[in-house]
Amino acid sequence: MHASIDQPFIFHLLGGVVRFIFIFGGAFFLLWYYLKYSKKLVQSAITPDVQNILLPLKLQAYERFVLFLERIHPSNLVMRLNNPDLTSGQLQSLLVRTIREEFEYNLSQQLYVSTHTWELIKNAKEEMVALINKAFAKTGDQLMANDLVKTIFEDVIEKGKLPSELALDEIKKEVKNQFPQS
Repeated sequence: MHASIDQPFIFHLLGGVVRFIFIFGGAFFLLWYYLKYSKKLVQSAITPDVQNILLPLKLQAYERFVLFLERIHPSNLVMRLNNPDLTSGQLQSLLVRTIREEFEYNLSQQLYVSTHTWELIKNAKEEMVALINKAFAKTGDQLMANDLVKTIFEDVIEKGKLPSELALDEIKKEVKNQFPQS
């Protein structure tokens, strides 16, 4: 009626499962211990001398990103580059090119800020380009630069807080965390 299973087969199967658990469990434990130990070594390698070198570099990166975010803010960007003799298409091209050039100039500074802050900075750049392109789409190429400027400022008022302002707030928080009040 029931086919009997050979007793040695069950013992061999159980023995194989136990060996499997011990081998992979041991390998997992060794890997976990190694990663934990190597993390401690890396943390202990950051000596005060290294911190004294990194601190000015981090501060410089924060300063450069603050400057970047301030320079791409519409009120500053438009005031710096607006020329009434340009068409809206020429001004749009100039604004977008300037934002991208400023961003590329500061690209290497991402090493010194958190991933979250870097994402906010990238988002601020992309949103500002999108805002300018959206305003240009509303005005068209035939109008003058002043019409594009007016549309940009209307969109800024409609949007409320800009991504560049959010990124600026995050940088300020990050700097405060680096230097807690004594």
